[in-house]
Amino acid sequence: MADQTIVNQGSAPEKDMRDIDKQKQQALCILGDLWDQASDDGMNIDCLAHAALFQALSSLVLAYGEETVAEFCSDLPDRILCGDYTLDRRIQ
Repeated sequence: MADQTIVNQGSAPEKDMRDIDKQKQQALCILGDLWDQASDDGMNIDCLAHAALFQALSSLVLAYGEETVAEFCSDLPDRILCGDYTLDRRIQ
């Protein structure tokens, strides 16, 4: 399965990409609401983050295989340092 690509990494038609982007936004809203609820209920944020990462990575491994997910994750340090996951980032 290493030759598969993780969704939105390949060359899908433009309409399909818009549908995928819309689904990603919907999923992010749902997860954000659940995150806020868990935080309000007193869940430790570090525990919540680790559980969310585990769930996300194990789901990707199930869908795409270990090698593909490991390759995808190898870009994460650079993306984190570039601010891709910084919510209050100011673009100049």
